[in-house]
Amino acid sequence: MTAQEAVEHLSRLLKQTREQVPVPFTERDAERALAALLSTDNLWEAIRLSRVPLRALSTFWHRLIAEGLLEARDGALRLTANGQALAQALGVAPVREATCAHCEGRGVDWRTLPESVVERFMEICRHRPEAIQAYDQGFVTEATTLSRIAFAWHRGDLEGKTIIVLGDDDLMSIAAALTGAPARILAVDIDERLIQFINEVARREGLERLEAVRYDLREPLPSSWLRAFDTFMTDPTESFRGFKTTIERGLLALRGPGCAGYFGLTHVESSYEKWARIQRFLLDSGAVLTDLIDNFSAYVNWGYIESMRSWKWLPTHRLPERPWYYSALHRIELLRLPELDNTAVAGDIFSDEEAATT
Repeated sequence: MTAQEAVEHLSRLLKQTREQVPVPFTERDAERALAALLSTDNLWEAIRLSRVPLRALSTFWHRLIAEGLLEARDGALRLTANGQALAQALGVAPVREATCAHCEGRGVDWRTLPESVVERFMEICRHRPEAIQAYDQGFVTEATTLSRIAFAWHRGDLEGKTIIVLGDDDLMSIAAALTGAPARILAVDIDERLIQFINEVARREGLERLEAVRYDLREPLPSSWLRAFDTFMTDPTESFRGFKTTIERGLLALRGPGCAGYFGLTHVESSYEKWARIQRFLLDSGAVLTDLIDNFSAYVNWGYIESMRSWKWLPTHRLPERPWYYSALHRIELLRLPELDNTAVAGDIFSDEEAATT
């Protein structure tokens, strides 16, 4: 296959994929997907390495299979000889990962936290409530939560600060409270199980600065929480509507310029087009992106994988054996008070065309 033939073949594949899904899918996305397939035959690893929204990625895989370029069987994806020839003619090479083995690419080491904090948090997490699909839950590894807290401490957003955690199945409020650094921590969540768990831990561990309150993010932020906090932390649902609703609550909770917010964003459920839309929203709201660390957060495989909407998209099925769903840590800082409406939001905030895990 000549280079020109490969380019023309890829153009046809792109056209066919775009006709089938209303999700952005670029030539660079196709190259990333092929690079991942040259690097692993494990479906879940291919998702992680591709950095492409799963809805578009799955459709692209099906196009490759239909044209004899890819084989899918028993949870494995393997490029055929023709598929490998296409990748080679396009100049695509396997993914070259250069992740630091010590910090796992995060740039911070959670082991720098006091040993007592780490030990107590690990033990507490053994008894946490399971993630449920109704609230689009899926919690991160203990190392991830501790790394987020270590990073916030490093950036000056923990010590002596008042913190609000919007949705806390990751138990960030508990990890932060165990350090003894924040002046106050409020965890809010719609899941009554989490509220009871966090308050019980706070009582048992003597964490007097920690409180959990049930709250539905679709409701207006209570007046007592407006401009009352130095830092917000959240791991929002990734439909644009749900994301915007969550971050607006966080921005409205901040005291003013210099205050910070933390959130995660994936490639599995958010295209770069959505990332750009989110960044424009943040800038228009008076916030600047100061830090972005890709693949910072690793998620524990939740128990409802077989019922998530993307399961039926996959060309072959086998449950994952290691983390595959990762998000990029974002830190933003407020430049001016946001001009945002604090009003109720009705309806579904969990789904959009790119959503994969709901």
